[in-house]
Amino acid sequence: MHPRLLDLRATAALVAVTPQTARNWAHAGRIPGVRVGGSWRFWRPAVLAAVVGPESAQRSEAREPEVDEPGIVGIKQLADLLGVHDRTVNELLRRGQLPGRKIGNSWRLSWPDIRDAIAEGRPLVPAATEAGAEAPASTSEGKTS
Repeated sequence: MHPRLLDLRATAALVAVTPQTARNWAHAGRIPGVRVGGSWRFWRPAVLAAVVGPESAQRSEAREPEVDEPGIVGIKQLADLLGVHDRTVNELLRRGQLPGRKIGNSWRLSWPDIRDAIAEGRPLVPAATEAGAEAPASTSEGKTS
């Protein structure tokens, strides 16, 4: 898992509460986090900013070692970053719950977009592109009625 991505237990330990309290806070929007498959994921800097304020969070993060951030990733690399199984990523892609693009037989996903969604506690894909909704790319541009 990415060093700044936390699961529910690690988030609870970071902010000195029980996992149930951290889950309740996430549901209520007090700390930003998202469910990936059946697991909660939290972006450490965003949780710190929500709990102790942005200035304290920046000071804390400044003491952390630099982390190499990937850009475009495949299914295996994203699964490793999120700390979930490859099958979970495949299922989320199949349901339209992860932003990605299939090129040939390979999926390509933007780690910065996914990381930012987790940090902000918002869905991994905009509501208009979730399964069952019509994505903007599928509109009939250029056709006249």
